[in-house]
Amino acid sequence: MKKLSAALMALLLSACSSQVYVPGQETIQPNVKPLDRDMYLRGDFTLWDAEPHYKLGAQEPGIYTVRAKFMTPGKVYEFKIADESWTKGFNCGYQSSGSLQLNKPIPANCDTVYNYFSFAPSKKGWYTITFDYRNSASPMVMVSKG
Repeated sequence: MKKLSAALMALLLSACSSQVYVPGQETIQPNVKPLDRDMYLRGDFTLWDAEPHYKLGAQEPGIYTVRAKFMTPGKVYEFKIADESWTKGFNCGYQSSGSLQLNKPIPANCDTVYNYFSFAPSKKGWYTITFDYRNSASPMVMVSKG
């Protein structure tokens, strides 16, 4: 009975995992290197400054987030994810298209100067910007509500 209970508990706990299996890709990436510098959400709403309250925080290896309050529905907010000095390799804008939609990640180019991401919220409120740097050669950016 104890073995059955332990197996059932393990099954239930694994169902709560946030990892997603993608065929052909490993779900656990043990060699993810953390960023070696602070990164910031920098945009028209920060006057493009690296403000302390817009510093991205690590959520798990290679995943960084920050929250922003967008108060004007329909307004196009422009932003980038960059270090304090706009350093090449850490100045991230869009790769091929910068228009972000909720919960749809798009590729970033961290060697760009003018490729700003844009996002037009349909409702005012708090949004989370996620910077997925698990694959530093192909980082992703996503906006979600909350």
